[in-house]
Amino acid sequence: MDILIPALGDMVFIGPALFAWFKGGPAERYGAALYMASVLGGIFPVMIAGYNLPSLAELVLDGLVAAGFLWLAIRYNSLWLGAAMMIKGVQLGLHAMHLTDTTDPRSFHGANLYLLALDVVSLMISLTIFFAALASMRTRRKARVSRAAAAPAAAESGLIPTR
Repeated sequence: MDILIPALGDMVFIGPALFAWFKGGPAERYGAALYMASVLGGIFPVMIAGYNLPSLAELVLDGLVAAGFLWLAIRYNSLWLGAAMMIKGVQLGLHAMHLTDTTDPRSFHGANLYLLALDVVSLMISLTIFFAALASMRTRRKARVSRAAAAPAAAESGLIPTR
């Protein structure tokens, strides 16, 4: 039961990525796959072996994901994935701060602030990918409507041969 609740919490972060996988464009699909792989990479050691990844391994994994978001943002000229990469940079900063902090973990009303901040950043990345998929769907719908509106006008003008 102790492992099940954090795993269910991580599923909340995967839901928007699944939406982006099924409804987004290529950039959002690759970004969602990259993000799902990083979340599942953190879940599987907990579910299988019962322990979390070491902080340094999480830092390296998040650095690779941030580099992947950067590559996708440049490749597909996606501002949304650029935003996800910058938010991932905040997560890298949180990991670096946690690695160099020698004091006890700070808490706020009993909640570990480091873990709370990681969850907020993960939620921000999930929502960024979700809104990227929504924007991609809207762009595709506008293009489809404009093509449909332009096709009869082009046929009437004689630009497109009709039988």
